[in-house]
Amino acid sequence: MKLYKTLILSAVLLFTVASCDDFLDVNTDPNAATSVSPDVLFPPVLANIAANRAIEIFPGTAFFVNSWAPNGSTGVFINPDRYIISPFSTGNTWTSWYGSGLRNITLMIDAAENQDPIRPNVAAQAKIMKAYLFFSLSMMWENVPFTEALDPVEFPEPQFDDQRTILFGVIDILDEALGQIVPGEAAVEFGDMIYQGDMELWTKFANSLKLRVYMYLRNKENVDAQIQAILAEDNLIRTNAEMAKIPFFDQGDNAHNMWKLHNQFAGFIGTGNGAFYVYGGKTLVDKMNDLNDPRRDTYFAFCPPATCDEWLPEDFEGQTSGVSGGEGAAVYISQNVIRRDWPNRIVTPSEVYFYEAEFLAKTGNLPGAHAAFIEGTRRSLEFLAPYTLLDPREGQLSGISQADIDTYIDGLPAAFTSEAQALENIWTQSYIEIWDRAPENWSEWKRIKFPSLTLPDQAQLGDIIRRYSYPPSEIASNPNTPQDPTMDTPMWFEN
Repeated sequence: MKLYKTLILSAVLLFTVASCDDFLDVNTDPNAATSVSPDVLFPPVLANIAANRAIEIFPGTAFFVNSWAPNGSTGVFINPDRYIISPFSTGNTWTSWYGSGLRNITLMIDAAENQDPIRPNVAAQAKIMKAYLFFSLSMMWENVPFTEALDPVEFPEPQFDDQRTILFGVIDILDEALGQIVPGEAAVEFGDMIYQGDMELWTKFANSLKLRVYMYLRNKENVDAQIQAILAEDNLIRTNAEMAKIPFFDQGDNAHNMWKLHNQFAGFIGTGNGAFYVYGGKTLVDKMNDLNDPRRDTYFAFCPPATCDEWLPEDFEGQTSGVSGGEGAAVYISQNVIRRDWPNRIVTPSEVYFYEAEFLAKTGNLPGAHAAFIEGTRRSLEFLAPYTLLDPREGQLSGISQADIDTYIDGLPAAFTSEAQALENIWTQSYIEIWDRAPENWSEWKRIKFPSLTLPDQAQLGDIIRRYSYPPSEIASNPNTPQDPTMDTPMWFEN
């Protein structure tokens, strides 16, 4: 394991040094594309994705949907909570994902498909991550370079594609990847931090991403037959062991970025179990209070900025969006989740089950929807159980017990009686489960407009934020960059 971590860190340092360089410059030498092994390229791609999701995109998206809220004393966080978004900051993700992310993926695919021996599974691994990156970029900016994005020789100033083209294009990439997978053939194993080269699990990952994309397309297009086919085949992520996630580690320099932030700037609170810079958002806390949700013990802590001796409120209270400074006794985010080794989760079994439940509810199968809803909720509780070790006030816990899980499940509706009732319950559980995944937590709100959100205090927009502005570096270098809509302009896929 120590050697594995060392390889990952070394590869990241080697191949992300130029992550902020011009993408066009690093792709002009055709000889370089055949001189690097895909096995060495894959770790920095995955580390790049995880790091950006953990700190560049998150926690801002959690603020947007009020599952998290910033401690008002930390100005760097209060600005995005009020929609004061620096395009230079969000541009880090644009530059990084188009640069060291998609650049290295392009090199991987070229090497896997053109070097001897041909390695179709490696190309498939790379294409699945390529699909994820393009989908996520479109979720944050809507229209982005896609069809012309990765050929700088022919397209030095790539056009921006519309979101419909991108989403159907992502489906095509995933289908191409699935068509290349050959059981038993070589794959990237040692550098594959997600599945260690297990192509059966990569197949489930790709199908689960397809399900996600089709659920977004379903807002605008008739894709029910495609969704039914995916669900009927059922080659999807269904267990926590199959979850698509990129790990962080509990030693060395490979810790989760939010933990690093708190650790570096004294953001942990005395002997308490909370993290100083972030509160629980009122919208999330209220919904969990309504359900007496045992995951509150996982997510939240009561400790204030000094010690845990000053107050121990009886009730969980969340922070209103945009409010500067403590609002009463708002709970902090717990060190159960702001920890060195909190995994960067990309697709979870709960997400898959909740999509299935939503689709079945909307197409008239309420019993099937209820069964999938229960399974999705149970997977979330079971995943969090081993992380629930610190008491919200002080001291230790020993996980979420099976008895507590069963009690919670038994307290949920025993059946769905209408589509509206089903969707409210499904979307509530999805909102609770997806809180730590960026940009998916924000994207899901845009897709379904649930839960109901109010504008943050001192919000700089007239509606809930929907998109980022294009980075100044792209505007300066590419004359085809569109003029920015206002950041509260809905995206194409939204209802």
